[in-house]
Amino acid sequence: MDTISWDSVSWEDGGETMPAVCPACGNAAAKPVRLKVRSPWPPNPVQSLVVCGACGTAAYPTLAQPPYEAVFDPLVACYLEQNAGIDSMARVLSSVEPSQVKRYLELGCGYGLLLDYARTVFGWQVRGFDPGFSAQEGRQTLGVDIAHSYLEKPEDAGEPHDLVFCSEVIEHVFDPIGLLTLLRDVLTPGGTLMLTTPSAGAIHAGTRPGTLLSLLSPGYHFVLFSKEGMETILRRAGFADVRVVDQGHSLLAAASPGTLSVDFDRPYDRRLYRSYLETRIPTLDAASPLGLGYRYRLLKELTHAGDYAAARGTADRVADALRLRWDHLDLSDPAALLAHLKADPVPQGVEPYHATAPFNLCGILYFHGMLAWQLDGRRDLAALWFEASALAGERMRAALHVIGADDGETEELSWRARANIPHVLAWDAPDRAAEGAAALGTLESPLLRERIPGDILEDAQRKIFVDLVNLGQYKAADRLAAAVEAALPESGAVLASTAFALGILTLNHRKAPRSAAAFFGRAHRACLDLPDRATAPIVQALLWPALFHQGQALVNAGKKDEAGEALRGLLKPEAGLPSVPLDLRARTELLVRTQRLPT
Repeated sequence: MDTISWDSVSWEDGGETMPAVCPACGNAAAKPVRLKVRSPWPPNPVQSLVVCGACGTAAYPTLAQPPYEAVFDPLVACYLEQNAGIDSMARVLSSVEPSQVKRYLELGCGYGLLLDYARTVFGWQVRGFDPGFSAQEGRQTLGVDIAHSYLEKPEDAGEPHDLVFCSEVIEHVFDPIGLLTLLRDVLTPGGTLMLTTPSAGAIHAGTRPGTLLSLLSPGYHFVLFSKEGMETILRRAGFADVRVVDQGHSLLAAASPGTLSVDFDRPYDRRLYRSYLETRIPTLDAASPLGLGYRYRLLKELTHAGDYAAARGTADRVADALRLRWDHLDLSDPAALLAHLKADPVPQGVEPYHATAPFNLCGILYFHGMLAWQLDGRRDLAALWFEASALAGERMRAALHVIGADDGETEELSWRARANIPHVLAWDAPDRAAEGAAALGTLESPLLRERIPGDILEDAQRKIFVDLVNLGQYKAADRLAAAVEAALPESGAVLASTAFALGILTLNHRKAPRSAAAFFGRAHRACLDLPDRATAPIVQALLWPALFHQGQALVNAGKKDEAGEALRGLLKPEAGLPSVPLDLRARTELLVRTQRLPT
């Protein structure tokens, strides 16, 4: 098979059209070709993606039935170890009040991981339908009720269900309205259908290469719905109440034959997910893809939560599980591991890759780096872990590209790892940290020849800049200031923290108090504009210091009237804001008194 890569995508100007009926709205007009991409399956035909002018839904009109069995069998281990987003799917389920659900049905349930979660966490009666190989294995391993067949008529589902979930399935279906009508008929009168599917709105050249390739999935996906197209087809299928949210790269949809009772903004308690992982891990063979995958997911969860001590224990269990199948991957020596990855030939396919490493090696190494940095204070080792993580991620993605697949999280972590390499230098080699951060924009990945995504670049340079300012390394920070200022967001916590750091740099290093006051003012307003300004940590940390520094900068600029006006807000704060720290209030009163400021 030929490798499918970013270069395989040919963007078209819309001048070419093809006859096609829109799977969403039924529009039968000829449709412009948005792009062309090669199929990974011999003889590697070029597939044209057309876009409906009426609703924006995209489809491959010449696609034949994909060879799913040949595709997904070798990717079962990848799914279990790495890209099964159990937490993301569980978050979708949290949109429904658990007490309203007794019977839960999942179509295209795969291995049955979410069925097991729903059964374990909520106590629902669960059932799944999936004819694939992984469903057979999951039914045996997890003991969940999965029919190894297609759902063809409502009677196959048994009693009506309160909740039906169909995640990342409908994009593969050649008769989506027929499927949706069937799912409507297996619901109770007030039941809820929930779907996730890739968003046609993300099909543009600005989308990250790995993410775009996952969305397009040439040879596998048939239709990519727009928000309008999904709303239209759900109503065409007879649903009375429909809600669709475009989440950027994916659509989240809910529909009911009656009245919907879902809340997409309902808080998701991640402790439920963590508890589920901790409950399930002791029951799984550590050497199996599922056993390793669950241990890795717990490591990731604990590290993200900042529970580094617990994450360390889980990291040790991940290392033990890794040695059971890949004893050449020694997690006690990141330098030797990095040298091994550099010397090892790039695997030319999924199965050759899995013979040398797990699919989640990039993440395992990344979170080892985070623990070395945040828990152990070993920034030198952290840099080695991050370099190994970035290389491991590229090797894994290159193997997936052979069958036209990719993994967005691995793409993200690979670039985050590369960005963390200069970041850890900020404490010991600030000039090298600034130089490395500035160079990220021109860096090309060694295997796939990709450039860092713009949002990761901006985030990395911003974080390194803020840390350099906080460390008092103003000269090094100043090398990044122009890029950081150019990428300032319009609002939010990131604006607050970054504008405050720009203010400190401008006041103390550039000696431009008037400009510094403007930055401090933006930081203060950003805190005030946050919807949770009474409790947000960034507000607690910066709301009043930003205002005090604005006043101080205005004093330095000789603008005493403006300084007094600014500090008045600190001495007489609005109701509902966090209290002013006593020491900061005392410093403000001293500044007002000694400078004779009008307040």
